[in-house]
Amino acid sequence: MNQLLLMDQRLFLFINHLPHTALTDLFAKILSGVGTAGIIWFVLAIIFFLKEEKKDHWFFVPVILAGIGSWVLVEKIIKPLIGRARPTVEMGAMILGNNGDSFSFPSGHATIAWAMAVVLSHKEPKLRWVLYVLAFFISLSRIYVGKHYPSDIIVGGLVGWGIGRGSLMVGHYLKKTRRQKFREDSR
Repeated sequence: MNQLLLMDQRLFLFINHLPHTALTDLFAKILSGVGTAGIIWFVLAIIFFLKEEKKDHWFFVPVILAGIGSWVLVEKIIKPLIGRARPTVEMGAMILGNNGDSFSFPSGHATIAWAMAVVLSHKEPKLRWVLYVLAFFISLSRIYVGKHYPSDIIVGGLVGWGIGRGSLMVGHYLKKTRRQKFREDSR
């Protein structure tokens, strides 16, 4: 286990110590900023919804489930349970901005990014790769700005993918159940 943590720390330092210029720092801060609380994903969801000619009234069910599910599972359950400290200046991390009070494992940014990429790519399959690339870069930015270890974003991404798939399944089930109830009530 110590070997894995050491590899995680070394990979963190490698990515975190990639050249920091004013432009790369700004780009990473923007990616991390728009990833905060899933802001970019909720904006994209609204744009996708407004773009549709035929409005799907169930469109936001998996979006909301993925957002709330990511926050509750990561911030309220896993992070307090694991309690992993964030990278520190003392270990050699280059930290952009403040490091916050919360724990590191798993990354909430990565979790919501991947959950929403899964959900939104289901609605806009033509943009699937754009959404996944955005999720990847938001996740990677968290290492670059010194907030998370690589294992934090990998596990966050996997958890987010699962939340996204689960949100789609629950949304589909609710929509199907509601249609059946509507048909039964119409008889």
